[in-house]
Amino acid sequence: MTESIDIPGAVVPPRPGVSAEEFDAAHGDAAADTIMARLAREAYGDDYPDGVDPYGMSTRWTLQTFVDQLRIPQGGTLVDIACGRAGVSLWVARETGADLIGVDWSPVAVAEAAKRASAWVGDGRARFQVGDLVATGLPDQCADAVLCADAIFFATDRVAAVREAARILRPGGRYAFTADESDDGRPHAVPDWRPIIEAGGLEVVARIEVPRWAEQLGRMYDVWLANLDEVRQTLGEEAANAMREEAETVGPTLPNRTGVLYVAQRA
Repeated sequence: MTESIDIPGAVVPPRPGVSAEEFDAAHGDAAADTIMARLAREAYGDDYPDGVDPYGMSTRWTLQTFVDQLRIPQGGTLVDIACGRAGVSLWVARETGADLIGVDWSPVAVAEAAKRASAWVGDGRARFQVGDLVATGLPDQCADAVLCADAIFFATDRVAAVREAARILRPGGRYAFTADESDDGRPHAVPDWRPIIEAGGLEVVARIEVPRWAEQLGRMYDVWLANLDEVRQTLGEEAANAMREEAETVGPTLPNRTGVLYVAQRA
């Protein structure tokens, strides 16, 4: 297929239930937004970035580290791949003065991100379009920086996802993403992202371990389990069962996993 086939964790089978339609439903559910944000705030405490309401595990530390490491020039262009509702990248764009292009495979997420943009960065500084991790639809060398918060692991070909980020970066531009590393035998596990990044055509600048990643994610799962009755009443039986399954299957693996933030650069 590609050179990535020999790199552990680089090419993986599709995950059941992971589709644009699934994310459309998640991003379009206002009740889910409210309860999930409240539960995450309870789990993460002062580290939870109020107002940003990230879909993943981004904290105040994550946001500031993206700002510090991406080194976006004033008035430069930031691309957020798999942006969701773009809370993370709108925050980064506001802090850096960058223009923002957000890309996501969920049309509902793209529409919700567009609604939020003017409150964060003003009119004309952010736009959003449908695309995915390996095919953004953007032109070559259009970005000064690219980020991907808690989403690169959804790509079935992770090298292709990095290669797409490299394609749209200008020379010297940086790509930062958050994920986790482990060597515990799970079919989607990545023991080391460095070979994947290098096969995608970028040079690793930094590998930073996310402080208290496993501890905080484990606490969120505990909060989910403690509030399943409310989740069931608000979001329904299917959502409650999915959250319980994730908490009970992923939670026990956390001691063997390390949350990481990688920074890479185009030559």
